[in-house]
Amino acid sequence: MIVLKDIHKHYGRVRANDGISLTLEPGRIYALVGENGAGKSTLMRVLAGHTRPTSGTLEINGESLSHLTPKLARQKGVGMLYQDPLDFPAMPVWENFQLGAPKRTKAEVVDIIGELSYRLDACFLPDEPVSSLTVGERQLLELLRLLDLGATTLILDEPTTGITPEQKQDLFDLLVKLAREEGHTIILVTHKLSEAFEMADSIFIMRQGALVSTLTPPYDEKELVHLMFGETAEGVESELPTLEDTASPRLRMLDTMFAGPKYSMEHLNFTARPGECIGLAGLDGSGQELFLRGLCGLDRMPGGALELDGTAYRSNDFNTLRKAGVQFVPADRLQMALFPALNLMEHITLAFPDKKGDLTEFYRNQCVDSFNLQAHPDTQANELSGGNQQRLLLSLMPDEAKLLLMEHPTRGLDAGSARQVWNHLKGRCADGATLIFFSPDLDEVLANSHRIIVFYDRAIAAIVEGDDICMEVVGALMAGKTMADIREARQ
Repeated sequence: MIVLKDIHKHYGRVRANDGISLTLEPGRIYALVGENGAGKSTLMRVLAGHTRPTSGTLEINGESLSHLTPKLARQKGVGMLYQDPLDFPAMPVWENFQLGAPKRTKAEVVDIIGELSYRLDACFLPDEPVSSLTVGERQLLELLRLLDLGATTLILDEPTTGITPEQKQDLFDLLVKLAREEGHTIILVTHKLSEAFEMADSIFIMRQGALVSTLTPPYDEKELVHLMFGETAEGVESELPTLEDTASPRLRMLDTMFAGPKYSMEHLNFTARPGECIGLAGLDGSGQELFLRGLCGLDRMPGGALELDGTAYRSNDFNTLRKAGVQFVPADRLQMALFPALNLMEHITLAFPDKKGDLTEFYRNQCVDSFNLQAHPDTQANELSGGNQQRLLLSLMPDEAKLLLMEHPTRGLDAGSARQVWNHLKGRCADGATLIFFSPDLDEVLANSHRIIVFYDRAIAAIVEGDDICMEVVGALMAGKTMADIREARQ
């Protein structure tokens, strides 16, 4: 049993945790929910030993401790799966897996990876560099590593971000087995209330650094949302902007070929107009990641061409496309987009080099007013919660960007923040920008797309629009069905 008693964590005048007490029992699954900045991640970092509390105590199996270190937490059986995996991308899978474990041969490590992978219905190539894995695959690998290290209390921060529905169900089945049959304590830090309702024996609700309530089944969604957001829970997401039929193409792909580290795709022909919101759908690794990274120049374009606003490009050089108005927002924020040790004001200075003098007012307009990023300008990027890192990243997109390419636009955001972000993105499209995005949340793709490009087996399976934008059609295409199959089944 783990008991947290009167945990406080202060950063200057900011009370990230303000006197939190709770009890975690073996064999149970808990959900920790709250809006971005509520203090959830700070509290879990205290439990995992990565953050030292200002005051308070932790009691683990009867032993009282003022704080934990990562090593001591691991010895006590506490392991945390972070939203951004803590791994070494340049190293192969088996070496990452071995980190922190007793000395073993490569053959022994490979056997253990295979055994644990079988439990999660995952597949890892031991010599494959971690940099070639998706965010979801890296999360799964880290979970296997924690289990191998003997973690009996598992903290999972947004564990279903970036994984397929099948992997999500496999993960949930495993977590239930670990809790019910093996007595593990599971803590889910999540913004997806449906997951909390489905999995949790109890839901802890945090708000402004405090634990405001603990709910047990049966759950009332309206009550939970009100406890999380208070009077700010209300709000409506804006409609998709109306498209101009006469608009000239923003993007044309002309028999384009993209090549990434794992695979390539060729004969890509597609046209997008100003103002369009275009969603990408497909199981993890089906081609949508390469499609976006090829469009921004992070992966190679060995054949074909791109046209942006009538200008043809035979090379997809990243800097050239960026100057032409292409902006890419990756899912892996700290590795690919932000500078972990730089503060918010330094990010603003780098992103907007034309702005001179005191940028305090510009920071307030760009970050605080537009995205509700409530953090001091001197705060380092790696000190922000995952949701606030996403807010910072979105605020760094220049207003003149013409083609927005986004992986997981609302990754790590609570419902209110996600609604705010989509209102902003739709406003950008209403002003003439074009958005192409993908999300592991298919409902998000369906709700925010004029058209959907569905990928299957690393190729474009279909382009869906109108009444065909529904779970039935898109889900069938993702599973390998063709439009002909779907129309025949409807007759």
